[in-house]
Amino acid sequence: SLIQPHSGKTPEIRKRLHTFLRQGVLVRDPSPSIYLLQIQTGDSKSLGFVGSVQTGRLSTGEIKAHEDVENNRVETFKEYLKITQLNAEPVVLCHPPNKELEDICYQFTNSLPFAEFKRKEIDYKLWRIDHPILIDRINKALKSIRSLYIADGHHRCFSSLSYSKEDKTKDQFLAILLPHDQLQIDHFCRMFSTLNEMRIDHFVAKLSNNFKVKRLSSYKAPQSILEFSMYIGGSWFWLTSKRSDTTTPTLNRIPTNIIYEDIAKPLLSIQNLQKDKRIAYRHYENPSQQIKEDVDKSEYVLGIQHYPIPFKDIIATVEDSDLLPPKSTHFRPKPLHGMLIFDFLTQ
Repeated sequence: SLIQPHSGKTPEIRKRLHTFLRQGVLVRDPSPSIYLLQIQTGDSKSLGFVGSVQTGRLSTGEIKAHEDVENNRVETFKEYLKITQLNAEPVVLCHPPNKELEDICYQFTNSLPFAEFKRKEIDYKLWRIDHPILIDRINKALKSIRSLYIADGHHRCFSSLSYSKEDKTKDQFLAILLPHDQLQIDHFCRMFSTLNEMRIDHFVAKLSNNFKVKRLSSYKAPQSILEFSMYIGGSWFWLTSKRSDTTTPTLNRIPTNIIYEDIAKPLLSIQNLQKDKRIAYRHYENPSQQIKEDVDKSEYVLGIQHYPIPFKDIIATVEDSDLLPPKSTHFRPKPLHGMLIFDFLTQ
């Protein structure tokens, strides 16, 4: 693999790149290029441009983060960049729909792709754009967009920014830029391994201070940002927050922040959501089954599923100069790692 900074084999990655190039597994672009990538799952299609983005746009606020980062992880990714000199996992940036970019996409998707393949029931198509006039047209359209938002890859973004401050020649990172209406937002379930020495009935009773609590006969998925599904002690519970869905600032009605402010912090004494080992974040494809399984086998004592956070609330939180709790969003689609690689040594 070319993209495992935690594997302990980072020094070998550069050697592996040269092996792949020699074997023809990877091929260098003969000239500077931007790629158009289409990812299709069933009837759902996403189209985005893949290329290098200036780290300075993070410093100026043109690229906006919605989650905080953990310094240790930023340092780990920065060391990976310094040793390998490679970006092999694109950051996902999103933006409002743009007519000029849509026209360019239409122009290319009506032509044969540079490459196409299928992996795990997902279809990928790539178009290479290497004509200077077209590249300039795309860059001008992207520069006209006031704000770009990090959908996936906060730590990769900020590790690149940190590295660029040490070496000003390394001032770019690999990214895919997608219209936000082509992204799907899912959730990470909050899984807890503690009740803070409370009995289950006492814990459930204390929840009624901030929630309307109802025991369910079977699982029911949350239908709004103030609704939560909780599994504990062999039973499902339906929690409805007593907060208003119009409360301001926006962070006060973000589901993951409600779980933190009204459950994790006051009842379970969890203060640091990034470092406390008593909370885990799991993206379950089948939460009704997987939450129950993990709690029933005593891996956790309770699990909570929240409603996916609407994109407008993410943007509003960022514009309020607030940040969401960690692992608040799970965005799709995600480009394949290592499919396109940005090599610092050839820029």
